[in-house]
Amino acid sequence: VSDAENWFCECPKLYSGKLCQFMTCDENPCGNGATCFPKSRKDAVCLCPYGRSGILCSDAINISQPSFSGTDVFGYTSFLAYSTIPNITFYYEFRLKFQLANHHSALQDNLIFFTGQKGQGLNGDDFLELGLRNGRVVYSYNLGSGTATIISKPLDLTLNIHVIHLGRYLQKGWLKVDDQKNKTVTSPGRLVGLNVFSQFYLGGYREYTPELPKGSRFKNSFQG
Repeated sequence: VSDAENWFCECPKLYSGKLCQFMTCDENPCGNGATCFPKSRKDAVCLCPYGRSGILCSDAINISQPSFSGTDVFGYTSFLAYSTIPNITFYYEFRLKFQLANHHSALQDNLIFFTGQKGQGLNGDDFLELGLRNGRVVYSYNLGSGTATIISKPLDLTLNIHVIHLGRYLQKGWLKVDDQKNKTVTSPGRLVGLNVFSQFYLGGYREYTPELPKGSRFKNSFQG
């Protein structure tokens, strides 16, 4: 931009300097293998790897039991990421136990686990996810021809530990929560195989933006 006497650069977001030559993470302040992510033109956020914490990920921590606190002050979530689970195209079965954090937000709109194709371009819409919404367990999957969803009855909050058993064979899925009756669903369309390529995310999701793939609508990560 120029006027009669001078000129200056209007830098795009995350860049600075007279010629917009600097980016916040050029001189990475994050240590121990952390990922530097620009928060503003002058500020960055360090996304710490497993076993590290602190503003610059300089603190070593010993994790003996996985725990997830939801979204942090910077808007990012903690999570565990496992390699893509093999052999779940036509059949899978999961059993898990969890304890919820003792506050209302842990029951509102929280992702427990997810794997999928990200719903972009030619990758398709296949996904598998489990979460909590309004005090109920929500289990959904898409085999490429429409989403199937099972919603449990409200959780019994007098229980300290909750138990979930879910699975799928071809188009038919099932969900059992605590002492509730087993519920089933059949996915729409003709496709019978689940084709997912992402890692298996537990407790949250790695993307810097909170949007999950098409069909995945949980806004927050797990708290518990």
